[in-house]
Amino acid sequence: MGKTAPPRPIENPLRESLRVLGLYVRAQILIAAVVTVLYGVGFALAHVPWWVLIAILGGVTSFVPHVGPLVPLALVALANLLADRNLDHLLIAFAVWVAIQIFVSFVLTPRLLGRPLGLKPLPVFIVLLAASLMAGPLGFFLAVPALAVANVFWRYLRQKMA
Repeated sequence: MGKTAPPRPIENPLRESLRVLGLYVRAQILIAAVVTVLYGVGFALAHVPWWVLIAILGGVTSFVPHVGPLVPLALVALANLLADRNLDHLLIAFAVWVAIQIFVSFVLTPRLLGRPLGLKPLPVFIVLLAASLMAGPLGFFLAVPALAVANVFWRYLRQKMA
């Protein structure tokens, strides 16, 4: 693993905040697209009925923290029930869903959000926990972009004081 470059100097914290928020939005869209493709491939291989529709809905709902990933799981269960599939089909689809969740949570999201936004995993975890406890799902949804903007202003202040 190589060393990371030092953060670039911040001339205008508002402009840098907008840049960071743009990175956040683009990363979330890319994550949703990748999740859609992964659900599509995984659920097709698992022979889930209506896998295309479930994959698209799963990608769209991936924007919603906590609840979003549960939507495709519930739809897979419902599709298997309506198609009169056996438990083996449901277990294979569940294993696909778990594998996708692990990949997205531990590989994709940290790479697309953590590094570009200049955030470390521990502060992100603490802020997500605190924000979700104080403001519920809305706090959870807004915690990372708020932390990224706060980090921009923190870096700007540290830079000015040095």
